[in-house]
Amino acid sequence: MFNGDFHWLDVDPQDFLAVSETVLAHYATKGNVEAELASDEDAGCGCAYPDYIDDAVVNRSNQVMTRLRATAERFLDHVRRLGELPRYLTATVGGQRVGIVHGDPESLAGWRLALEAMEPGDLLVRRQVGWKGSPTTAAELLDWFRRAEVSVLACTHTGLPYAQDVPDDGTRRRLVVNNGSAGLGNFADTTYGVITRLSSDPQPPADSLYGITLETLRCDAVPVRFDLDQWQARFLAQWPPASPGHDSYLARITRGTQLRLHQAARGAVELARDA
Repeated sequence: MFNGDFHWLDVDPQDFLAVSETVLAHYATKGNVEAELASDEDAGCGCAYPDYIDDAVVNRSNQVMTRLRATAERFLDHVRRLGELPRYLTATVGGQRVGIVHGDPESLAGWRLALEAMEPGDLLVRRQVGWKGSPTTAAELLDWFRRAEVSVLACTHTGLPYAQDVPDDGTRRRLVVNNGSAGLGNFADTTYGVITRLSSDPQPPADSLYGITLETLRCDAVPVRFDLDQWQARFLAQWPPASPGHDSYLARITRGTQLRLHQAARGAVELARDA
């Protein structure tokens, strides 16, 4: 299932249409991008960037949104249907209840489940992104888990992937898993995307990057590998040099981020042996 912001850099009309039709044929929740496309008010990307995100990044995102909105206006029926998607869904996998959100349980575009916000804090990640603010504590996470009656919170939105277990009274574990980005590089010197695999099969998939077993549920981060040359050519055709999309994303497409793979496997989450 798709949990929001599946539209973003796809300003080519045929790409936009293909993404819309694919997503709407599956289970999906809307992200802030889809919510803003369906809104009558132009409030930029609706990303709700925290204060530590550079203003230039915010401005470029709003410019990307302006171009995307112009494309979306050609497909008003699809935009209406995207806007009607739910903000969250729940699913039962392996007997475990999973809450699927875009940002965090309090906000469609919330950043409380960003890697840099999570306790215990990763000092290197926080320094690299310039993080400042109030951390998201285990007590806050457990409150969300109990109120939603879920064992897993699966999210996205904030850019960097990770999985982190949360002990609950010493009798069970809960899990937060953020897939980062499915269509952009996520780790240093890599170009593959990441998706979250939740399964009742206890056997980790052969291509697992990191994962954990929670009773009868297996969760793994799985790479999304694609033809980089083809992706880069398609990207440059829509976002040439000096465009906001090019300035914000070309480096990530070709080189990934500063995040190291081992930093995404937090707590009792295990890094795959061959990852």
